[in-house]
Amino acid sequence: MKENRAQVDVVESGEPLREFWNKGGFALCTAGYADIRINEQRYRLVRGSVFVVTPLVQVYDFSPSPDFAKISFVRELKDFYPIFRLISDTGIPLKVKEKPCWQISEAEIGYVISQYDRIAERMREAEAAESSDERSILTHLVHLIGHETMLEIVCNHIRRYPASVDSVRNHSGVAYRFILALHENYRAERTVSRYASLANMSTGHFSAVIREATGRSPSEWIASVTTTYAKLLLEQTDKSIKEIAEELNFPEQFTFRKYFKRHAGMSPTAYRRASR
Repeated sequence: MKENRAQVDVVESGEPLREFWNKGGFALCTAGYADIRINEQRYRLVRGSVFVVTPLVQVYDFSPSPDFAKISFVRELKDFYPIFRLISDTGIPLKVKEKPCWQISEAEIGYVISQYDRIAERMREAEAAESSDERSILTHLVHLIGHETMLEIVCNHIRRYPASVDSVRNHSGVAYRFILALHENYRAERTVSRYASLANMSTGHFSAVIREATGRSPSEWIASVTTTYAKLLLEQTDKSIKEIAEELNFPEQFTFRKYFKRHAGMSPTAYRRASR
């Protein structure tokens, strides 16, 4: 597996970049540089720059140099659920919302590259495997190597920048658990009160905690996640509006159309037409 060489094009968007939305993990710059906007802050990535992708991080604009290269351990969010649950349950002080970009040493760069090569080798073996059992084991091993690599980077970061327990960190844990639960349950549950009850908080206190930790209210998160998944279905499938409404558990397509237009600024039909 080769490192990704960047295109010179500047990617600018009012919405989070799909490459990193609903994803987890991290990416490492190995050559060149790239200017990137994460949440509301701009950063320059250089060799050794790691940017962490979590439910609390939204990546927007991305402008690489012609010689920019990166290796990515970014996967579907569910692939890194064990890591994020560990972070939220133990209160590990990553504070990635405030500091999503880390600088690692040359030794760590070498370690990450070797792990990346191990994953590439296991993926090739999985593709060539003759039995489904062997393929399943190798695929599981790929996930484990990814988890090991991310935990090693996290552990080194904690050693380098120890932080004490504070309320902001605790709020981040609540936010992690909420957003993970939301991605798992957005089809069936879209009420703030339900997620507040899961956190053993009143709706008002829960809303204040989520807004402090993420800069957005729980209802804004719910609308954003639901609408984004709806957009993906409109873009990537030929399902009818009625079928999408049913898949997202809306009582009828009229309700879905109204909900989508309110949060996306246009009807589902108009969005599908524009996206294609």
